Amino acid sequence: MGVLWFSPSRIGVADEIAATVERINAAKAGIEEFIISTYPTRQERFEALRADCPGVMTLHLYRQIRCYTNGDIDSIRFTWQRKDSLKKPVKEELLQRIREELERSGPDYQLPLEQLIQKIASTPEPYLRERREVKVQPVANVMAAGVLKTVTAPMPLIVLQDKDVQLKLLRNFDASEQRKTRSDKAASEILGTFGGVTIESFPG
Repeated sequence: MGVLWFSPSRIGVADEIAATVERINAAKAGIEEFIISTYPTRQERFEALRADCPGVMTLHLYRQIRCYTNGDIDSIRFTWQRKDSLKKPVKEELLQRIREELERSGPDYQLPLEQLIQKIASTPEPYLRERREVKVQPVANVMAAGVLKTVTAPMPLIVLQDKDVQLKLLRNFDASEQRKTRSDKAASEILGTFGGVTIESFPG
C-alpha cells in the first residue's frame, strides 16, 4: 500500500514501466479467466490453486495493478474504509438457522433467540436484511482532472507524471473511532443479532 511516483522526464523509462504493468495485468486477467472457466466451483478453484501455487492468495493473484499515466493526478489521500455487506435473506431459511442455533444454545441465549424469532416471524420478508461488517481495508481517494474517485489500495499505486502530486499518508487504524452515518442511508429497525450478523427491518 502506498504510491510509486516516477517523473518520466527524469527516469526516461516511463513507457517501459507502463508496458510492463499492462503485460502483468493481462496475465492476471488471463489466469483469472482460465481458473473460472476450468473449475466451476469455488472449492475446486481453491484446490487447484493450492496444488499448483502453494500459499498464493487468490485475490492478490487476480488483482490488477493500478498505473496512472495520463499526467492529471492532483492528489492521492489514503484512509481506512469500513463497509457493510447487506443482503436480503429468505425468511424461512433464516428462521430455520436460528431455530437450529436455539436448540444448541445454553439457557442464557435462548430468550434473545426466541425474541428474535418472534420479531422475524412478524416482519414481512421483503423488509428483512442481514447486515455483516466487511473487513476493514485501505482505500485511496484519487483526485484526477478535478474528479474524485475512491479505489481500493492494498498494493502501491503507480503514478507516471512530472506534475507534483499531493499525498496524504494512511494513519494508524483506530477501531474505537465511530463511523459516519451517511445522510442518504435508509432508516431501519434492528431486530437483533445472530451468528455475527445483525438482522434489520427496512419498512417499504
